[in-house]
Amino acid sequence: MQWFEGRGISLRYEVRYGRGPYLVLIHEMGGSIESWDQVIAHLPPNQGVIVPEMRGMGLSEKIKEPPRFSDIAEDVLALLDYLGVHEPVVVSGCAVGGGVAVQFALNYPERTAALAPLGPALDVSDTAQSGVLALADCMEAEGMRSMESLLLDRTYPQFYRDRNPGHFSLVRGRWYGNDPVSFSHFFRMLAATNLIPELGLLSCPVFFGAGIHDSFRPPEYVMNAAKHVSDAKVFEIEAGHHAADHAPCAVAKILTELLEKIY
Repeated sequence: MQWFEGRGISLRYEVRYGRGPYLVLIHEMGGSIESWDQVIAHLPPNQGVIVPEMRGMGLSEKIKEPPRFSDIAEDVLALLDYLGVHEPVVVSGCAVGGGVAVQFALNYPERTAALAPLGPALDVSDTAQSGVLALADCMEAEGMRSMESLLLDRTYPQFYRDRNPGHFSLVRGRWYGNDPVSFSHFFRMLAATNLIPELGLLSCPVFFGAGIHDSFRPPEYVMNAAKHVSDAKVFEIEAGHHAADHAPCAVAKILTELLEKIY
């Protein structure tokens, strides 16, 4: 792992140099570059991989106001330029990271070879916005521990904890290490975002992943989003909201198939 100064903010990243097109893997809200460790272990060892850590998350510099999805997508572009990777990349992301991946593909189609959003957070319904904003205020005021039953318990179901308790303890520890102010700003960002109307503008191959146990972005949500994208494919996988943690083999298979499609 390393850090770079991107657009006035210090951001952590990981890179594995290898063959292109590079995979760019964007973690979920509340996650970090480590969120992709298990997936990377199942990818071909010579595959080039870049894992950006979003501003405000993990060990990247914290934030004092809500960003926009476009800001984080531009951070990803700055990292690619910093690393000298100017050829089109395959972008994937989980949850909010999936929304950022979609935003990257919309903003920089010339730099996007293909797209793989996993349970992407693309919008918040009008009826849910006030609840999301209230959640943000509560997190900022009361801290991460007050949010575990509302967030971590739902995004990481007990079945997956029991299957790999050692890994879950790492996830939970990192989750508690988040800055609640930065995290709350991500909720405010999400409440102000709606990428659904723009999905029809995507021009690259798109493979969606949908976790069958994802209570936040269930398969129905993902399939409805995919209807807006020409020739998109949807893969249902045995996972909750943290697809990269719950089903790393299945996620790696989706990414490998997508890479083979564009080779």
